[in-house]
Amino acid sequence: MRKWLAAPNAETADPRAADPLTIGLIALSVDRACIGDCEAWLAPFGDTALFSTRVPMSPHTTPDSLRAMGDHLQAAASVLVPGTRLDAIGFACTSGTVAIGVERVFDSLSAGRPGVPVVTPMTAGVAALNAIGARRISLLVPYEVPTAEIVADYFEAAGFSLDRCTTFDLPGDPQMNALSPLQLQTAGLTAMHPESDALFISCTGLATEGALAPLERVLRRPVVTSNQSMIWDALRVAGHPDLARGNGALFKADRAVADV
Repeated sequence: MRKWLAAPNAETADPRAADPLTIGLIALSVDRACIGDCEAWLAPFGDTALFSTRVPMSPHTTPDSLRAMGDHLQAAASVLVPGTRLDAIGFACTSGTVAIGVERVFDSLSAGRPGVPVVTPMTAGVAALNAIGARRISLLVPYEVPTAEIVADYFEAAGFSLDRCTTFDLPGDPQMNALSPLQLQTAGLTAMHPESDALFISCTGLATEGALAPLERVLRRPVVTSNQSMIWDALRVAGHPDLARGNGALFKADRAVADV
């Protein structure tokens, strides 16, 4: 008969250990870039943990294939660390949020995890641009034109003027995920209109964290990306007390954020 020793339980654990904020993320089944990029944006926030799950998505990004993800959101939210606390939950698809519809995305995630604040890269992008005081923007996206159009339309409907729209014209996540930070930097320099207040780089399938600081140094204006703004918004609604730890002009913004 073995003798088992009792391990220290929670009551004897270090009482100084912080209780981390927890963010849930619903990514796309075909995506290989988003979660790593979000972890990079969260790196300065060691007191925050990220948990993720996935929803089915076609390797070809079209308004119809994006819209089909809406049927899976509630179930995905319900399996994100069930029975434990989440401080925010995000749906990691910018164009998908528009194709499915913002209200349906919020309703589905709230049904899967009642009472948890919901963020999306599209609504977060609008809030982020408002936070830095941008009204005229340039837009860089990886999508084919029909998908790019629905993202551009959303920004215009939210009150932004689009000075310049640039796309890599790629069919889906397998190609979008392969874009390097250097490629994003190079494209960002030409995508930025000289009279724009900010550049927005759309799509959670792009690894943007490594591209942002060099772009902001050269452009001398804020650059906001889908993953950056989604993480910023998740931390904000979760009540993180020190957003200024984050990377980029957005995290340093001290303007009031408009409700979205």
